[in-house]
Amino acid sequence: MNRISISQAWSYTTSFFNGQGVNHAIVLIGVGILVPLILQLLLGGGATMFDPASMAEGGGTAALATMGAGGFLLSLVNYLLQTGSYFASWRIGLTGGAEPLGSAIGYGLIAALPVFLLTLAILLVLGLVGFLVFGSAIMSMASGQRPSDSALAGLGLTLFLFVPLFMLFLAWVAARFCCTGPAMADQRSYNVLSGLGTSWRMTAASQWKILAYFILLGIAMMVVFMILGMIVGVSAFAGGLQSTGSMFSLIVGAIIISVPMAYLQVGVPAGIYRALGGTSTSEVFA
Repeated sequence: MNRISISQAWSYTTSFFNGQGVNHAIVLIGVGILVPLILQLLLGGGATMFDPASMAEGGGTAALATMGAGGFLLSLVNYLLQTGSYFASWRIGLTGGAEPLGSAIGYGLIAALPVFLLTLAILLVLGLVGFLVFGSAIMSMASGQRPSDSALAGLGLTLFLFVPLFMLFLAWVAARFCCTGPAMADQRSYNVLSGLGTSWRMTAASQWKILAYFILLGIAMMVVFMILGMIVGVSAFAGGLQSTGSMFSLIVGAIIISVPMAYLQVGVPAGIYRALGGTSTSEVFA
């Protein structure tokens, strides 16, 4: 496979949505952001969470119980909608709009399911590993036993060294598997394992450059979203938490932050995929 050029990858990222902007907006903003937000507000108690006064009343405990009971199902639906919107957007861009919008959305929603199952399996494995590593100390503290000062110092040092290294490892894993979604969408495949293998092979020669690309993007995004978060926070809390205006500001703020994130999560992998020569089944975007 080709070695990646970061400037070329970014150029492909910014041009990925050209020519099909409306369809991408319907998929990413409508299906992936607005529908989950509406479901959260209507079924997940979102409106109650935005109103501390109602939470403080006698019905607050019952509302929290209801939210907890259906929380997993709602989270699953929202995850499938959001991830499915990414696959649909990749399919639209990689086919140049040749596939109908409804067909692309249908493909995306189905393709998101095996990705969810794999993600769930990985989280279970990571949770088991974390319990094996830190479980004894956590159980001791939970039972009221205070670990020795040396044990606490060792645990703190382990976390201090482990967390940054683990985050760097996750960034490297993301770099190696970043082409999985575009590769699946290009082939119109539902086989996530095959997509992972394709991405692993494609990124082998440029893995460190892609990692550096992700780190630079992460720093830039962190700065931008911190600024946006402060602006949204000030506007939301200026009129008091109980006001309708503050609730509206929080919703608008969530959308403002979610939209560029969705476009980046689709465009960046697609740009890398194209820069690495991923043109196997369709004429990829110009």
